[in-house]
Amino acid sequence: MSNEEYDVVIIGAGISGLSSARYILSKDPHLNIVILEASDRVGGRTLTVPLKTENGTDDWDLGAHWIGRSQTHIMELLEELGIETHQQYVTGKKYLQVGKDNSVRSYTSDIPTLSLLGLLDLDRIMKKIDSLAKEIDQQNPTNHRRGHELDSITMETYLNQNMWMSESKELMEVAIRGVIGVELSQVSILYFLTYVSAAGGLKNLVESTPYTAQEYTLKGGCHQISIKMAKELGESRIKYNEPVVSISQNKNIATVKCESGNIYQCKKVILAIPPNQIAKLKIEPRLPVVKRELYKHMPMANYAKVLLTYKKVYWRESGCSGEVVTNGGPSSNTKCKYGPLCLVFDDTSANGNPALVAFVAGQQLVEWRQLEANERKESVLKCLSQFFGDDVYKYIDYAEKDWEEEPYVGGAPVCCVAPGAMKYYASGLREPDGCIHLAGTESASIWTGYMSGAVQAGTRAAIQVLLDLRPQTVSAQDLKNNNKPFINPSK
Repeated sequence: MSNEEYDVVIIGAGISGLSSARYILSKDPHLNIVILEASDRVGGRTLTVPLKTENGTDDWDLGAHWIGRSQTHIMELLEELGIETHQQYVTGKKYLQVGKDNSVRSYTSDIPTLSLLGLLDLDRIMKKIDSLAKEIDQQNPTNHRRGHELDSITMETYLNQNMWMSESKELMEVAIRGVIGVELSQVSILYFLTYVSAAGGLKNLVESTPYTAQEYTLKGGCHQISIKMAKELGESRIKYNEPVVSISQNKNIATVKCESGNIYQCKKVILAIPPNQIAKLKIEPRLPVVKRELYKHMPMANYAKVLLTYKKVYWRESGCSGEVVTNGGPSSNTKCKYGPLCLVFDDTSANGNPALVAFVAGQQLVEWRQLEANERKESVLKCLSQFFGDDVYKYIDYAEKDWEEEPYVGGAPVCCVAPGAMKYYASGLREPDGCIHLAGTESASIWTGYMSGAVQAGTRAAIQVLLDLRPQTVSAQDLKNNNKPFINPSK
C-alpha cells in the first residue's frame, strides 16, 4: 500500500484520459501526472486482436472501428502519432432487409431500395432531424424552443408521430440501433438530436461515404492509438489493475483511494471513464444532484461485434460491397424473435486479408446473449448466408466481443440519455466539481460517442485543469482549436 502525491490524477487510460495527459504535458512537462487504469491494458473501448488468415495472422478491431475526415480531433492525433488510414470498401451491391416479409433487396447507390413513398418518407424525416439538430445548443440542449417537449418523448414515439411508411420507419430504427446500440423506445429524441448535432448531421453518422463516420479504418487497428500515446507518456505514469473506489476532496486537495489500498493525493482529478462507471464511485462530498441524476438515467448501450476472416473476398467477386442493413430477418433459433445482426461491412484489412464485420445491438443482443457460444455463431452465420450465400460458412477464423462483459466499461458504444434527463446533460457531463474534471467521449460536444469525441473531451478537461494550475500556458487559440468546426468540402 502506498500514499503518493501528484499534480493531476487521471482515472481511465482510454483515448480520452491519455489525450488529457498528453495535452497537459505538452504545455508543462514538469507537472506530475499519474493515470489509474482499472484493467490490465490501455485503450478503453478500443481493442485490436490478431485473427487467423490464409497465410498467418492479421489484426482487426473488436472495439471502436472507423474514423472520417470530418473528425478533426482524431485525424490530427493520427497524423501526430504516424498512424495511417485505410479506405472503407463500399463498391458494389448493398443489401437491405426490412419489412414484415423480411425480403432481401439490393441497391448500388447511397439510396436504399424502398418504394417511392418510402423514399419520400425517409428523405423527409432525415431532413427534419437535421433541421432540428442544427438548432441544438450543445451547451444546453433544453434551451431549444421545444427542448422540454422533445425530452419528454422517446425516439420511437417521435418516428411514429412523424413517419408514414412502416418500411422506412423500420430502416430508421435499424440504422439508429446500429449507431447508438439501444432501442428507440429507450432514448430521448432530444438526446438523439444532440448526438446528431455533435456529428454535423444524420448522414455523417449512418453512411460510409467521404467525410462520414465510416470513411476509414486504421492500418494496424485502433488500439494502437492508445498504445502509442502510452509509450510517449512513459509506462511509469500508468498504473494498471488499479480500480478506483472513492474520491474525496477538501478545498484544493483530492484524495483518490483504490481497491488495492493505494492512495493518491493530488490537486486535480480527471474522470475519463463512462458515466455508468462514474456512478459506481464513492465521491465525497457527493457530486451535485444534476450529475447524480444524469448518471442514473444514462446507461451504457448494448453492443457486440463479430469478425470472420476468409480465404477470398468472395462477396466482391460477385459484385457485393459487403454492406448490409438488416432487421435480422427470421431467427434460426427458437429462443430469439429475430436474427442477431443489424449492420455488416467488408472489413478486409489494409494487408488484403478478407474479412466481414457484423454488429449485434439493442434488444437483438439481449436475446443473442441467452444463447450458447455455438448457437450464437450459428445464428450469425445463418443471418449472413441470407446475403452472401453458403460461402459464409467457409470462414478461417471467428471472433465475437460483447462489451457488456468488460467489467469497467459495461457495454458500448456510448452511454445514452433516457427521456426526462437532458436538462442535466451539459452541466452533468462537462462542468467541473471542485477538483474533479470530466472527460470521456460522452462529454464531448463534437463527435460525441466517437474516438474523435474522446480526444476533444480529453483536451477540454486538460485545458480546464491548466487554466487553474498553469493559466499562462493556455492561449485563446487553444480554446478555439478545441471547438473546431466540421470540415466537409463536399457541402
